[in-house]
Amino acid sequence: MTIHWVHAGQDALFGLQRLSRASCDLSVWTDEDTGLKGIAPEIQHLHDTSALSEAVAQGDIIVAPRPTDLDVARIAMSRGAHLAAGWHVSPALREIMAGAEAAGLSVLAEVGMVPGIDHLMARDLVNDYRASAEQGDVLHFNCYGGGMPKYPDNFRHKFNISPLPLLNALATPVSWIENGRTERADFPFEVIRSFDLNLPTPERHEVYPHYDVAPYLRAYDFDPGWQIGTARRGAIRLKGWGEGWSRVFAAIRSTGKDPVALSRQAEMLWAEHPFAADEADRVVLSVSLRAERDGRTRWHKEWVLDSAGGRKGFTRFRLKSLMLSLAAEALLEGRVSPALHIGVTCPELIASWLVEIVHEAGHAQRIDHMRGADEAIRLAS
Repeated sequence: MTIHWVHAGQDALFGLQRLSRASCDLSVWTDEDTGLKGIAPEIQHLHDTSALSEAVAQGDIIVAPRPTDLDVARIAMSRGAHLAAGWHVSPALREIMAGAEAAGLSVLAEVGMVPGIDHLMARDLVNDYRASAEQGDVLHFNCYGGGMPKYPDNFRHKFNISPLPLLNALATPVSWIENGRTERADFPFEVIRSFDLNLPTPERHEVYPHYDVAPYLRAYDFDPGWQIGTARRGAIRLKGWGEGWSRVFAAIRSTGKDPVALSRQAEMLWAEHPFAADEADRVVLSVSLRAERDGRTRWHKEWVLDSAGGRKGFTRFRLKSLMLSLAAEALLEGRVSPALHIGVTCPELIASWLVEIVHEAGHAQRIDHMRGADEAIRLAS
């Protein structure tokens, strides 16, 4: 059984080296004929759709990190291969993978950084809360994540991947739950708000909704009988990001989701605000679930992650390729049932993957806010 990692570049190195150390049978499909340093040259091939299709055998695994890899998904279905994808589940992907379960094929989508790590954290909290859920609880769920420069400029953002997916998301109407009601905005940047990140030294950031939240409540297995007061799932940015991006927002208001206009805007932004090759990026996540009853919080836990790049490269690349390598191993070991899945749902896999993330991130912890409050009360008394 061979793992085929497609469109492999510098962003894949960490995960590929991890799989290499595990002695997996690897085939690396690169977009550049110069190849990847640190990866055995004999397993590298210049990416070609026809050649990939011929090389993939039934039962193999394809790792596809990019949102443009629908052709790769079609190859997986036609050749009988399992798939690990680092991008959001789209209607097009669902259509392609409609027959995966019947064909005995396991597909793990949204196993990148964000989406990916946030799914692990959310499911961990939901599973934990379920054991102590009480009738009459009102739940408040927040899930925010994103990448940013460690040392920001006035624009408050830099790019080490194409800006196009971000621009597409900013041009897409979005919904969330506020005060028990579904709220909507034509553009996510219309509802930017301040957000305090629970780090050892607290920081104020900005957040906004990013993709509709309701499908993720179902994916995270929120009980249909639970009462939802608040549910937000979105992006977290540096304080001042909204002001720095005001011209971008104006352009998106004018053009909407026009693909030509967004592509031009993406090219311009990447040219004007790239990360330098050795510059430190940063990834932060905050995923929290709080239960209140009669207006008082009785259960409240939160995952927080803060990871910075540096000498080992961009942390966004490390974390995403780590997740994809974990997905490839899970598929290799037969630990994912046939069907299309949004991340892993098995509690044992969630726990083991979170251990790997915590080890690699730098700072990552699950906070029990009620225990902290109890400690504060004891200290005060």
